[in-house]
Amino acid sequence: MLLEGKRLVEDARSRGMIPRLAALTERYFRAHGPADYPHVLLSEDLFSRIADTRSPQGILAFFPAPWASVAEIARYERIVVLDGLQDPGNVGTIIRTAEAFGFGAVAVTEGTASPFTPKALRSSMGSALGVAIARIQPGELAEFPHRIMALAPGGSARLSADLFREPFAICMGQEGAGVSPEMLALSHQTVSIPMKEKVESLNVAVAAGIVLACAAGALGG
Repeated sequence: MLLEGKRLVEDARSRGMIPRLAALTERYFRAHGPADYPHVLLSEDLFSRIADTRSPQGILAFFPAPWASVAEIARYERIVVLDGLQDPGNVGTIIRTAEAFGFGAVAVTEGTASPFTPKALRSSMGSALGVAIARIQPGELAEFPHRIMALAPGGSARLSADLFREPFAICMGQEGAGVSPEMLALSHQTVSIPMKEKVESLNVAVAAGIVLACAAGALGG
């Protein structure tokens, strides 16, 4: 994975991660000194050509993507499942929200944008490095001891803090199509957010924020 910017690179380093290779601009080198890991110095022009951001900070680094195993995330009491979410910005935002509300693990199904792409990493503000994230198949999730709840319009239950008894997993579906039929089939319950009739749906990251806050008890009853 590519981390760009001083904050993200230092966050990864503080977690004990070692980059395979890094690139620094000469200006960054003069301001912060040499790095204690493999790196090359690039001109400002060349760096700007390979940087992913509009206003490069002068440092980027390649790290191994820290995928967790399915067995590892199964040990967490609270899990967020991202089922086919294609927008990396939404993926990163939900991961950041999950960490904020005490969810230590995230499972992603096939078709979900990688949480370790540059856009997703920037949206997560480093949270993708702080929670356990694993790729999973629906059949594997079915073996978990967790109560699985899928967020869906017209769900069988209205959102309430009383629904969330550990261990549980909350499944968020694709931005347009929603939760896949495979995930709905293995879910123990579908949950909907009460809304005014004229509003059919919410952005999935916004919906996730409401649901995860409720699950954490931050919204009262």
